[in-house]
Order: sequence, then structure tokens, then C-alpha cells
Amino acid sequence: MGKLYCLLVCVMIIQFSSNLFAQNSESTFNPTIRMKGLVQSRFESSLTDSVDVQNKFNADPVNNNFRLRRLELRADIKLNDKWSGVIRMQLPQLKSTSTSNYGNVIELAYGEYRANDALQIRFGQFKTPYELDELTSHEDLRMIDRGTTSVLIVSNNQASYQPGLMVFGNFLKDKTPLNYYLALVNGSSRALPYDDNSQKNLVGRIEFSPVKGIRIGISGQEIFLNDSTNTTSYGADLQLIKNISEKTKLIVEGEYIVGSNITAFVADTTAPAIDENNLSGYFAQALFKIDINKSWCKTFEVGAKYENTDPLIDVDDNAFSTITGNIGFTFLPDNTARLQLNFIHTDWEKPISGSEAIVAANMFVAQLQIKI
Repeated sequence: MGKLYCLLVCVMIIQFSSNLFAQNSESTFNPTIRMKGLVQSRFESSLTDSVDVQNKFNADPVNNNFRLRRLELRADIKLNDKWSGVIRMQLPQLKSTSTSNYGNVIELAYGEYRANDALQIRFGQFKTPYELDELTSHEDLRMIDRGTTSVLIVSNNQASYQPGLMVFGNFLKDKTPLNYYLALVNGSSRALPYDDNSQKNLVGRIEFSPVKGIRIGISGQEIFLNDSTNTTSYGADLQLIKNISEKTKLIVEGEYIVGSNITAFVADTTAPAIDENNLSGYFAQALFKIDINKSWCKTFEVGAKYENTDPLIDVDDNAFSTITGNIGFTFLPDNTARLQLNFIHTDWEKPISGSEAIVAANMFVAQLQIKI
């Protein structure tokens, strides 16, 4: 695999170099930096006896909580029409005294070269092109949080922010857009200063829009733990964004994905094959955004989501499902000031850990977002 990695990197570098030297004239150096900030604060309340605000069993639970979910600073850097970069930090992590926690503090830190629409290269720490919920910006999530399958995929280092190299681009931009992404990433915890093995994950994604407002996505990932242990993760998703009236927009999304539960594989002492530790999940969600254009509120939103997550496909009765109802108010354009209210119902196939009877729970979450 080491030779394959080197070959892929060499091909990317050669392609990059040929485009760099093929430019007829040097782009004008005109550096700009645009600063952004975001705060998401929330209130959470468990509505079920003996279940805490983390949806876990507790005989004497903490059943309500105020929490700062996100506090971030971002700098968008543009040197000219070819070279750019992004740095984004999550400040709540700064309270940690661990020197190895820098990867959690710094979410995005990459440089980017744009040869043309069809060829762009990104190097540094960026978002892996994988899993629809994770690819949706947290500034514009349909529900307050990403789904339970997304959380599981991310905890196994198959999505979210990873150091690596990515080539991506767009074809047929004005007709039926086709986007492609090909990334080579560590595939380990970004909180570590170094990769925990010599292998790398190869991630690919294709997005196709056959008609305006509809996008079909297909993703695949080859996961390598060592020279003799590897597995495959894959998924497909669909997105529909349509104006159904002059003031109402409908967003419909769905996804099915199969990943690898590496955490369970490593913890299992019976030496199973890695393919016996697959996870899966699917979801469907719909959101109506209604332009009411009042002095106190610009947009009212209402929607719902259903999701099913199976942490281990080969293990019976460990799957669970969630139903989320969402009401939201956007007070300023572009989600600059946004309030969301979610009611979340969870059903487990068997009682949650520590309980002999609890197979369902309810939660209420309210979140206020402010952007500058």
C-alpha cells in the first residue's frame, strides 16, 4: 500500500505542477483575510425518568443542562485567484491542558490551489468528503445536531476533519453539474500529533445533478489499519431543494451508509475478521423554510427526521432509531441569528445499558446561533 500512496501523491503533484507552469500569466498578488465568528449555545432537557441529558441510564440523572456547543473563529485567506486557505478554531477546547489536543482545537487548517473548475488541490486538515450529514455545514444543519450514524462514523475516524491531501473539481457546471472528490487521509484521531499507523484511508465521492435542485451522491472509502487488515465503507445519498411557492422552500435529504466499527473490532478479544464489525445507518429528513419576512423574524422553519442506526450489523437487537421534530426561527438573513427547538424520541431494540426496562426516551433541545 505504501507504493500506492506514493504513486497517488506523485500523480497529484505532477498534475499540480503541469497546471502551475501552464499558466500564461502570473495571477495578481492581492492578499485578503476575512474573519468570521460563530457561537452556538443551548439548553437540553431529558423528559424521561432515569435517563440523563446524554441519553444514558442514570438512577439519579442530571436531567437538564445549559451548554456552549460551539464557539469558533475562522479566517478565510485569499492570496490571489489561484491560492487560498482557511483556518478555523474551536475555542472551548482551549480549556484543555493536553498538548496533544491541538487537533481538536484546530478543525480546519489547509491551503488550496485552484487551476480551474475541474482541478483544485487541498492540502492540510480539511473535512473528509464522506457522509452527507457531516458534509452539511453546522451553520445550516436541518436539525440541531447531526444524526446518530454520523456520530458513529466520525468516532471511528471515517469522516469529519482529517489531515491529508485532496483533489476535487467540477464538470458541466452550467448544465448537469458533476463534482468529484478524491482524498488521501490519515484515518486516525485528529487529536493525535502523528498518525497511529503507516496506512492511509482512500476516500472518493461523486455528486451528480441530473436536473436543477436534485443531487445524487455516491461515496466510498478504503480503510487500512495495517498491511494485512483493511475494509471498505460506502454510502449513497439524495438531496432535493425546491421552491414550492414564492415564499416556501422544501429541503428533502436521505442517506444509506455502511461503515466499519473499528472501535468494536479493536476491543473484541475473540479475533474476528474486521468485516464482521460493520455498522450501518439510514435517514430521511424534510424541512420547510417559509419566508415570513416580519420585523422580528425573517424565516420560519418546520421539519422532521427519521434515522436508524445499527452499531454492529452482525449483532442482533442492538440497533436504535430516532425521530426528531424541528421548529426554527431565523431572525437575520443567512442564519446569522437562528433559534431551533427540537423534540427527539429514541427507541432501542433492547434496554439501554444499565437498565432492565428502558427502551425509549425523549429529549428537548433548544439552540441559539449567532454569527458575525
